[in-house]
Amino acid sequence: MDKFIERALHGERDSDRHLISIYAMALASRGKTYVELGVREGHTSEPLYKAAKENGGKLWSVDLNQPTEYTPVVNGFDDIKHYEFVQSDSIKFLEDWPREHKMDVVFVDDWHSYPHVKRQLELLDELVGPSSIILLHDLMYGNTEPFYHCDMAHGGPQWDSGGPYRAVAELNPQFWEWSTLPWHNGLTILRKKYSNRYHTR
Repeated sequence: MDKFIERALHGERDSDRHLISIYAMALASRGKTYVELGVREGHTSEPLYKAAKENGGKLWSVDLNQPTEYTPVVNGFDDIKHYEFVQSDSIKFLEDWPREHKMDVVFVDDWHSYPHVKRQLELLDELVGPSSIILLHDLMYGNTEPFYHCDMAHGGPQWDSGGPYRAVAELNPQFWEWSTLPWHNGLTILRKKYSNRYHTR
């Protein structure tokens, strides 16, 4: 926890100010199934892993690129009970996930184009219930600018067609609610209000 506090106060990486929030929400969920879509160096893997371990659950960290340098070690051995890295396209990973196995906490921070994130959310609709939370990074502009990343003409294929903000903003508010912590590119907390299909809790 001291490491997360130090990064929140002084860290310069684009997710450092969210690590305490990620850990607190993941821990308080008392969930068993944690999924991280987009890993890079594993900075957000650590708080998710620690929460999963405390709750007796498991974190699946998914990235299309080579395995991350982050690997939890317990007593000199990789902690395969509570952590697994999966080298895969995140869409394929979600398509292959067993529909009867609900995800409790999902962190989304891989490719940011609108079509990609829209498809992720369509698939996650089948995999989460009202007690689950989906956390999305990068709905806002860089640093601490508290403005949503909604410029349709902005920034190359990574942000095509409105990026992750548009995908979330188009969700039906009858079924979904969301809010964003407005620093370090934003951390959006998304929750399904209710469902009479898939997972009802």
